[in-house]
Amino acid sequence: MKRVVIVGAGVIGLLLAKRLAREGIDTTVYESKRKISDNTAKASGIFSREGLSRLDVDWKDALVTTLNGATIFAGGESFKVETKGDKAYVLDRGMFAELCAKEAREAGAKIVLGKRLSKEQILEIKKDTNNIVVGADGAVSMVASAAGFPGIGEHILTYKAEYEGVDVPDLHKVELFFSNKIAKRFFGWTVPYSRTKMEIGIGISNLSKKTSTAAFNEFLENPIIKNRISGAKKTAGYASMIPLSARKKTVMDNVLLVGDAAGQVKATTGGGIIFGAACAGVAADAIIGNIRIGAPLSSYEKTWRKRFGLDLRMHKMLHSYYSSMGDRGFLIAIKAAKLAGFEQFFSKYGDMDRPSLMLKRFFFRGMSK
Repeated sequence: MKRVVIVGAGVIGLLLAKRLAREGIDTTVYESKRKISDNTAKASGIFSREGLSRLDVDWKDALVTTLNGATIFAGGESFKVETKGDKAYVLDRGMFAELCAKEAREAGAKIVLGKRLSKEQILEIKKDTNNIVVGADGAVSMVASAAGFPGIGEHILTYKAEYEGVDVPDLHKVELFFSNKIAKRFFGWTVPYSRTKMEIGIGISNLSKKTSTAAFNEFLENPIIKNRISGAKKTAGYASMIPLSARKKTVMDNVLLVGDAAGQVKATTGGGIIFGAACAGVAADAIIGNIRIGAPLSSYEKTWRKRFGLDLRMHKMLHSYYSSMGDRGFLIAIKAAKLAGFEQFFSKYGDMDRPSLMLKRFFFRGMSK
C-alpha cells in the first residue's frame, strides 16, 4: 500500500498533508523543530485577502491587523497606494502554522516533531517505490539535495526585527523602501502589528557582498526608520532565506518538491504561501491520481507550471526591472508613475498575487469604460 512522506511541517506541507489525509491516504509529516510555531516568525505574515480566502484554513484566530495600502519610498520620493477596502491581512505566523497543524491532525495526518531526516534516511525512504516523498522543507531543501534536483541560482537573504514602543503612523499600511545601495536587488519594509509595535526588515541578494544584518543596520540609519524606532525597544530578530526562481525540475521519480523547496515564490515580494499552497493542491491531485489509478506523478510539473508559471515569471520580470535600477532610476520611475496616474491604477486594479489577472482587469474593465 502506498504512503506519502512529507518532509517539512511548514504551512505548505501541512496543507498538503491535510488534503491527502482527508482522501484516506496514509500521510506522515516529519519536522526537525520540536514545536510547529518555532522560527515561524522569520517570515512576514502578510497575506493577500484574495489569496487567503482560497486557503482551506480557518485562520481568523491568527489575525493581527488588516492592510489597505502601502507607501513606497525611493530616491527621496514617495508613492502611495490605497484601497477602499482591506487588501491584505497580517497574521501571527506561529499561530497560523499551529492552526494548520491542528487541521492536518484532525484530518488524520501524522506529524512527527523533533525528527530531522538525513540525506541517507531520505534516500532510504525513496528507495521503497510504495513511498511518495514530498520536499516541503524550505529554500535549503534537504530533500532536493538528497534526490539530486537542480539548484536555485539566486536567493534573497533577509533580516527582520520587531520593535515595541513605536509610534506607528498607520495601523493599516505597510511601507516599502527601495535603494540598491542598501537593499541590493530587494527592498526594506515596515509592517504594523499594533499602534505601538512594528516589524522592520530588509532583503538583499545572496550575490551581494554583505550580510543581511549589515544591510539591516544601514537601513536603521534611514531618517524615516530612525524616527520610527526612536525610543523603541527591539524585542526579536530573525534571519531567513527566500528563493528567487523556481527550480527547473520539481518532480523526479517518486519525489516532488512544493513551496519554497520548489522555488514557487513571488520574486517581487518573497511571498510564497499563496502560490505554494496552490501548487500543493496540484501536487495532491497528482499524488491521488498516482495512488488510485496509476497516473504519472509528472503531471504535477506540467499542471502547476501551466496554471501559475506565467504569473511567477511576471513576478520575476518585475523583480529584474526594479532590481536593476539605481536610486536615480527609482526617483525617475516614481515621478513618471505619478504623472501617469499609476497610484490610482494600482489602487483599483492591483493584485498582490496574480499580475496577469491585474492586467486583464485593467484591459477588460478599465478600457471598456
